[in-house]
Amino acid sequence: MAVQDDEREVEMREIIGLRKGDGRSGVDAYMDFAARGLRYCVPIELKSTTVGSVSTARDVGRDHLEKWRSRVWVVGFYGSSGAVLESLLVLGPDDMEPWISRIERYMAPDFMIGERISGKLEMEDLHVICGEKDAYVLEDAQALYKRQWRQGMYTARMDLPDGYSPNRMLEILRLRARYLLDRGSTLNNPRIPRTFFAAFADRAASVTLGSSELRRRIRRTIAQTALASAQLSRLAAAYAADQQ
Repeated sequence: MAVQDDEREVEMREIIGLRKGDGRSGVDAYMDFAARGLRYCVPIELKSTTVGSVSTARDVGRDHLEKWRSRVWVVGFYGSSGAVLESLLVLGPDDMEPWISRIERYMAPDFMIGERISGKLEMEDLHVICGEKDAYVLEDAQALYKRQWRQGMYTARMDLPDGYSPNRMLEILRLRARYLLDRGSTLNNPRIPRTFFAAFADRAASVTLGSSELRRRIRRTIAQTALASAQLSRLAAAYAADQQ
């Protein structure tokens, strides 16, 4: 992220009263609130623009699409100098879905190629790549799938007391092949066009409201957006539970 973009993200977090994301999860920020007798922790995708359109990310793949569908988006519209915030717009996963689906349709043939090729790997391929064994140990799986899983995920995949059967290792091989093929199916920084946001112009909150009123309005909209989505409200409740 460019320094100027990072500074704008910090400003947006402070104006709205958001908690910074931890980085490892790929969440820009969180908003904590209570409702329905529960605590919620909403994952937020923060974006800013000085030209109306919005940059997204380098090497966008399947994981980005899944992530974007599980966030509340907050977009900050800045003046041409990038120094003055003019308005903020809150969009939920349903609002973003038309654009996300368009990107997904564009990438779909590449995803399908990866699925079909990885699915054609057989036991003979496993023997060539990992050696022929009656059982495989943790180190074999880690050498194959590398850092894509944490320790607990490797343990959860074991189907033998201390390791993996050949059939399970073949599943892991296919997952690895799928991962490698997906990496070649990425898009570099697909932009969200100005025309997309124009459809939501009447929902943007002007900074002229004043800082306290702006914060209340944006936080109320984020909470309402999260609670209106069954998937997002479950996710927000789970995030809150994990942090207690």
